[in-house]
Amino acid sequence: MKTDIALIHSTSLVIDPVVHSLENFTDRYSFYHLLDEALLKCMMYEGNTPELTVPWLTQIVRNAVRSGMTGVIVTCSSLSISVKAVCKEVNIPVVPIDTAMYSYILKNKKNPVVLMTNPTNEIPAAYMMKELGREVPMVVCKGAMEALQRGDTESHDRDVVTEITKLIELFDNIILSQISMERVRKILPEDIREKVYSSLDFINETIESMDLNHE
Repeated sequence: MKTDIALIHSTSLVIDPVVHSLENFTDRYSFYHLLDEALLKCMMYEGNTPELTVPWLTQIVRNAVRSGMTGVIVTCSSLSISVKAVCKEVNIPVVPIDTAMYSYILKNKKNPVVLMTNPTNEIPAAYMMKELGREVPMVVCKGAMEALQRGDTESHDRDVVTEITKLIELFDNIILSQISMERVRKILPEDIREKVYSSLDFINETIESMDLNHE
């Protein structure tokens, strides 16, 4: 019998790449996608605060528990900082999508930088680095998120690629803070692409961290 895992998204833009990353795991797990784009919109206008995100995310996770999910992966990196508080409210494992990525990069790479398009990721990224005991620079690619939200994927991709090209001259590796940015890797030159990381590169480690098959 397969194990049921819920994935909580705050934008529909990440669903396709997430589904693709999970293709090798469908023999053991059934994946269910819970989408709430209103939460991301509120974070962008009201700020990424625990007063907003923790109750909201807790309710979504409780819905997942009610439906019989065994574990939950939160794919919105802006919500990573809220996961620990949510875990105290439910009796199933809830994990952020990006912990495994940050853990690997910060422990193994000498000179990385975090690149994001959404400023709501700044606080969670800083929190993640503090938890892991190492701080690295963060850069916001201004205007790219707004382009993506209005459906201008070409401008988004161009802006992110331009920023990556600049940063790779100064840093050894680049952490893509959001899954919505992962799409640009396919259009990067190969020598740069291999130095750019997405949390989906570590999806196996993320699933394993929930320890769902310990019995």
